[in-house]
Amino acid sequence: MILTTEEFGDLPNVDAASLNEILTEDAFGGFAILSASETDFIQIGNIWGPETQAFLTAHGSDPWVLEYREGSQLYEAFGYVTLDQARQAFTSYLAGTSQWCSQFSWNAKQRFDR
Repeated sequence: MILTTEEFGDLPNVDAASLNEILTEDAFGGFAILSASETDFIQIGNIWGPETQAFLTAHGSDPWVLEYREGSQLYEAFGYVTLDQARQAFTSYLAGTSQWCSQFSWNAKQRFDR
């Protein structure tokens, strides 16, 4: 799998240790994408807005939007997630387990014709 981040670019053949190290702090930038293929991936994006400080105070993390794409369908987790929750989801996705998906409620967001 390939991990792509704002600050580090593409990191091919990422392993669990590298993934955990990179996603432990938000020094990787405002987004991260873990791609199994062009149409199958999990991604996070940092959100800054009026609710950011309240989320940070309540959770000790910036708010992140968590999404995944499976084939032609993009899904978004309901509500914001912490960086730790996102890191755990990415680690589970990398390992090929379904734990990452069952931890959240998902909303079908966009369909791609392909």
